[in-house]
Amino acid sequence: MQEHQQPRLLTTADLISILQLPEQKLRWLIDTRQIHPFHLCGEERFDSRDIEALIRTYKQVSERKVQLAY
Repeated sequence: MQEHQQPRLLTTADLISILQLPEQKLRWLIDTRQIHPFHLCGEERFDSRDIEALIRTYKQVSERKVQLAY
């Protein structure tokens, strides 16, 4: 996902594609409140800015783990 795009509401299918996760893992992210769905017209939507923040956080953690390993 490119940063600094206009924010948009993503579907569950969008997230599965962007994050390359099975739906079960996506549900885990929701259940652990790492991402928060909006319910619009009976469907879940996700703010793209929240997803970008989640990706940045996971990248930072990964980079710290690599630095600590050396």
